[in-house]
Amino acid sequence: MRCLALALILCSLAAFANAYCYMGPKRVGAQEPCQDDTDKDWHEVGSSWTNSKCMECSCTAIAMDCCDRMGRPSGFPEDCEVLRDWKECTFEVVKKNDHSVQCPHAAVGK
Repeated sequence: MRCLALALILCSLAAFANAYCYMGPKRVGAQEPCQDDTDKDWHEVGSSWTNSKCMECSCTAIAMDCCDRMGRPSGFPEDCEVLRDWKECTFEVVKKNDHSVQCPHAAVGK
C-alpha cells in the first residue's frame, strides 16, 4: 500500500514539474539567436523575455527554456469562467453571470 501511495505521489510531481515548462531543441555551444515559438521574435543568447502568452523564456547556448508565468486555474465550478489579462499575466475565476463574484479554484504552475 505504501508503494502505491509513493508511486502516485511521484507521478503527480512529475506531471506538475513538466506541465508548464518546456525546453526547445538542444543548441550545445550555439551562439545564434533563439526564435520564440509563440511570437516568432528573435532573442540573443543570454536574454530573457515574456511572450504574448505569458511564457517567461530565456535563450542560452544550450537551449531556449520557457515556463508559464500565469498558471492554469482548475477545479472551479461549471458556472464560473476564467478571465485572463495577457498584458499583466494574471487571471481571475469569476461567475459567468456576475464577474464581480470570485469563484473557488486551484491553480497549477506559476
